[in-house]
Amino acid sequence: MAEEFVARVDLRGNHVALRVRDLAGALRFYHELIGLPIERTGGPPDDPNIYWLPGVQLMRAPGDRSAAEGNLDHLAIGIENIEDVCARLDAAGFDAETSLRRRARADVGRALMMAYYRDPEGNKVELLKYLD
Repeated sequence: MAEEFVARVDLRGNHVALRVRDLAGALRFYHELIGLPIERTGGPPDDPNIYWLPGVQLMRAPGDRSAAEGNLDHLAIGIENIEDVCARLDAAGFDAETSLRRRARADVGRALMMAYYRDPEGNKVELLKYLD
């Protein structure tokens, strides 16, 4: 029997990204009440539209979003052997929505490898590997 493949998960990259209509209310709930620290922000410095907290990314939802579209933007999983995982998804017929490549994002503050796929239910899944 073939040995089972195992992804090497890097917990630093794991998070759920939520689109919220009331960003201030979401920050009050997750940051002030639960006590999750703000790790970084994205968007205009004087009016950020994205906040990263441990395990949660809060994103200001566009005003024209319908309730049917839901609030989940994506599920992110940090993977140390990201090249192997992407190759397995590709071989299984899952086309990358955004192909694996190196990115340097100012709002992340470090270089990373990143790809996006859709799971069988259509949910966006971000695979990422920090390059530090």
